[in-house]
Amino acid sequence: MINLMSAATSTPQHMFTTTELVASLMHKLSPELINTICSLGVDKRYSVMDNYPDFLEGAASNPSNSTTGLGVDATKRCVEEWGGDPSQIGLLIAATNTPDQMLPCLASEVMAQTHGLLSRSLRTVSMQSQGCSVLLKSVEVAQWYLAANPNKLALVLMAEAHTPFVAPLLAPEFYGYRELVRSRKDGKVDAATFEKQRLDTTFVVQSMLFGDGAVALLIGHQEGKPAFGPISHLTNDDIEDVNLLSMTSNSSHPLLKGRAQYFMRPNVPNRGAHYAVTTVNDVLEHPDSPVSNLGQVDDCLIHTGSKKILDGVCSQLHLEKDSQKVSGSYEVLKNYGNLSSASTGFMLAAKDEWSGPAMVVGFGVGFTASAGVMSLN
Repeated sequence: MINLMSAATSTPQHMFTTTELVASLMHKLSPELINTICSLGVDKRYSVMDNYPDFLEGAASNPSNSTTGLGVDATKRCVEEWGGDPSQIGLLIAATNTPDQMLPCLASEVMAQTHGLLSRSLRTVSMQSQGCSVLLKSVEVAQWYLAANPNKLALVLMAEAHTPFVAPLLAPEFYGYRELVRSRKDGKVDAATFEKQRLDTTFVVQSMLFGDGAVALLIGHQEGKPAFGPISHLTNDDIEDVNLLSMTSNSSHPLLKGRAQYFMRPNVPNRGAHYAVTTVNDVLEHPDSPVSNLGQVDDCLIHTGSKKILDGVCSQLHLEKDSQKVSGSYEVLKNYGNLSSASTGFMLAAKDEWSGPAMVVGFGVGFTASAGVMSLN
């Protein structure tokens, strides 16, 4: 078994509440759409831009940080919190869905900014564009490395800066999804107008749902520290699931000016729950699992897709939404938004004490999901 030695997070200095963002766009948003925004479960999020509300209204972005910058900060904090000799770290695994540039990859960029901290000879692995379940996949890569190098440590880093990928909200009016469906049924809009307005609504939801942040986990072998147990994966259980969550490399939408465009299909909550339940059950049935049912688990750390998605997963796993067992998931969503790859890492970093086991569940683009159990060894 491998152990979690330390964990640290990093967020930009700029925090924006949902109330603040909605107020700045109030003249454009229908009451029904405002209700949708409020139902996402996000009270605030952090942005690498100091002018995020103005950016949403069409101003040029003014970033004061980046995916790489957040990753470097989380890395330094994690090593400092551990307090040991950094030369023991032999592997850096860095993952992101929002890289600052296509090449070099995040691991190389972090290495360039950690001279004097990380050895120049350590191995690096970048795991980019692997969605929201990549943390546990990275942990498995660390596990394989540590099996061959038991006296070394591995650093797992998840860093995301989503807000620069959001489209500015320049349309004069935005409507809720149900309003748009009613308008189409009533013959008030044609098919092309309906698709454009639905995409505009999606841009609004994404601007309110996602946030920026990074988390670093130091992994090695040490008695008395939380240990990673069995991990299960599931990818594209149905052939059509591959397009449930996707991102184009160059959007044709004029407001995005050739940048990447993110798509989330309506069936994500239902399919996400299926993937989560399947992987969790696989872990519970594993002969090496320290638990055989979720009643034996203290915490379920579930990826923060949205409140609707979290509610769906909890329902499928027969977990009470207001229970202490899932409170960490809802708290991260509330205070940071959807952090994609970093979300469950934020939950691990927030755990002050470990007494009983925890189940970690991630799912996202691919469509893929991973679940793993952790416990004190």
